Amino acid sequence: MWAFKLLSYLPLSVLYLLADFLYFLAFYIIGYRKKVVWQNLKNSFPEKTDEELKRIQKDFYRHLAEVFIETLKILSISKKELEKRFVVKNIDLLTNRLNEGKTVLVLTAHLFNWEWLSLITSLKQPYSVHFVYQELSSKFFDKLMLKIRTHFGGQPLKMQNILKDVLQKNNEARIVALLADQSPAGNEKDHWTNFLNQDTAFFAGVEKIATKLQLPVVFGGATRLKRGYYELYFEEIYHPQEKSDNKITENYVRLLEAQIQKTPANWLWSHKRWKKKRNF
Repeated sequence: MWAFKLLSYLPLSVLYLLADFLYFLAFYIIGYRKKVVWQNLKNSFPEKTDEELKRIQKDFYRHLAEVFIETLKILSISKKELEKRFVVKNIDLLTNRLNEGKTVLVLTAHLFNWEWLSLITSLKQPYSVHFVYQELSSKFFDKLMLKIRTHFGGQPLKMQNILKDVLQKNNEARIVALLADQSPAGNEKDHWTNFLNQDTAFFAGVEKIATKLQLPVVFGGATRLKRGYYELYFEEIYHPQEKSDNKITENYVRLLEAQIQKTPANWLWSHKRWKKKRNF
């Protein structure tokens, strides 16, 4: 781990040169999951030409390389350095809900640098951030990622413990942040919907928890301003006192889909997102 730590002390301007090399290596030499990425893009954007898709595919690999080195940089980045790289919008929406004295569920996704988004959220408001995660099979990398994600005080919450944890602490003003765009695991009842032109399953547990405990749900989105600089924004998905449709998951999916369509190269296309099929 010390080698990653030492590497992280290099200026981002130097690390981005490394990212350029990693992009070349992953795309042209190794071909990391190129078939998965290409098929996901083809199925998601049937209206686009192959030329357009190839451009998005290349941009995705550049983005993935940048996410890797930016995540590595977390091991040594200062609060001042991270804060100067973000514009944060609608943070009052989040803090107003937290001031009501309940846990707020923040749903985000593998958009732009999702690791940086969690950290800047910790810095921009006074409440604790509990990030939901799944353990990695490699103990070394699991330990490394926990060190990265807790750099500014974030607290880990295992995916399998989310229901128990929120039930016990729902009256505690804090953020529970969840990357909700991954394919759901297990045998729970999923939420199925059309997402990027495909029949897609989403984790339905957040909707059940939020409606049962009357917890606010907020979408955390982002856009890239330029290399290494981002805008983080928040949109309300659900508030118990103001909404009655309870379509939390569907509202999240539509916000996520709109962001992906706006900046298609900046989502995690290498994930085997559509491996799960509906049982009719």
